[in-house]
Amino acid sequence: DATVRSFSLDGHSSINGKEMDMSRIDLVIPAGALEVWEVRSAGQPHTFHIHGATFHVLEVDGSEPPPELRGPKDTVFVGPGHPVRLAVQFREYTDPELPYMYHCHILRHEDNGMMGQFVVVEPGTEGSVSTTIETHDHH
Repeated sequence: DATVRSFSLDGHSSINGKEMDMSRIDLVIPAGALEVWEVRSAGQPHTFHIHGATFHVLEVDGSEPPPELRGPKDTVFVGPGHPVRLAVQFREYTDPELPYMYHCHILRHEDNGMMGQFVVVEPGTEGSVSTTIETHDHH
């Protein structure tokens, strides 16, 4: 069974109630995984983008997607009250320390912190991966 993950794009600065933190890994995903991501907007339109993966839109608002949303994608429009379900295919390349991002592709929202980070790791090693990153402050 595919792992199902839920994402709420809140306001214009957070995903699942968390703003971007360069020292936090939000998700650890096994290489080659096919996951279902459910993405909803809490109030305003967003464009959801995933680095290092492609996805197919399974549903928009509980219905089959229109023709223009079929086929491989890396970004999808998420309207308020119109959740999307995505089949996200992760690649085989692994790096437990260098994360990929998922974020709102509206620059203002992205800059305000509407981003998260994930790493892709060897299957079976998910539990041994650190979800904190040492950041270096250059002042």
